[in-house]
Amino acid sequence: SEDKQKILTVYQRIDGAMVNKDTETLDNLFDDDYKFVHMSGYQQSKQAWLGQIENEEMRYFKTMPQKTTITIDGNTAILICDTKIDARIYGTRNTWSMRVEMHFEKREDDWYPVNSSKSTSN
Repeated sequence: SEDKQKILTVYQRIDGAMVNKDTETLDNLFDDDYKFVHMSGYQQSKQAWLGQIENEEMRYFKTMPQKTTITIDGNTAILICDTKIDARIYGTRNTWSMRVEMHFEKREDDWYPVNSSKSTSN
């Protein structure tokens, strides 16, 4: 559907901005009170995450989505993406297999991420 394509496009913009260290785009895509939940369970504010991308404590080299599903319920949606992420996090570089669950909210005609979580996938 058109809405699923819009959600997928937002997710792809996020992935691209992470890899390109484009913190301005990330800042615009996420609300100021957005909380990132990392695979360790650690919750991080948007500003802290963007700061760590800028100073390369978190450096994303490549994202490799494997399977993506999007479920829409009215003005909310959930995107689940099994992905591999080549990144250096706090000095350790690895390719992690992860499951990203990102919740979206529709505002007028556009979809916005409202929260997310990541876990290691099997």
